Amino acid sequence: MTTSSYPIDFVVPVDDEERSRGLASLGVLLFAKAVLLLPHIILLMLYAAVVQVIAWIGYWYILIQGGKPFWVENYELIFLEWTSRAFAWFTSCTDVYPTFGTDDQHPAQVLVEEAPEPQSRWLALAGILGIRTALAVPHLFALLWLTIGTLVAAWFGYVAIVLNGRLPLALHWYFVGFHRWWARTWGWIAGLTDIYPPFSLKP
Repeated sequence: MTTSSYPIDFVVPVDDEERSRGLASLGVLLFAKAVLLLPHIILLMLYAAVVQVIAWIGYWYILIQGGKPFWVENYELIFLEWTSRAFAWFTSCTDVYPTFGTDDQHPAQVLVEEAPEPQSRWLALAGILGIRTALAVPHLFALLWLTIGTLVAAWFGYVAIVLNGRLPLALHWYFVGFHRWWARTWGWIAGLTDIYPPFSLKP
């Protein structure tokens, strides 16, 4: 169950814990913190290639049956959740290192409502033909530019943590909002929902 009106949400609760100055120092040094994420990055790149094929198979299920089998949606959710935990740690929204695969106990969580069936067969056909991704291009274009800003903001976040031990609250909410937008866009492209995502960082 999500906490917003849209069926896909991303949440990382604000806590009062101090952030690791050591990890932040690695981030200040040309994002060296990302080196510690290399096992996740490599595996997620491989998983991304596989999950795109699985999502395409899911479109066929929707086209023929009106819905996807559990295993298709499960693979998509694992990718989305895993990516979200890695992002939350990289941006210092949490210092809890991301786990591999799935983890219901990690502070960073993606909340997804199951899509009602039957799902749109027209959108499934659009997914098979690549049109669904084309329809998301305005979001992808905006997110591309926001990604640049997010990297800059992450660096300033590292500096703030080195200086005072905490991530500024405004940066926390920006990072959560950015990834929420990304998660909704990817989820729509993958067919986790048929509701077109809003152009917003808000819940």
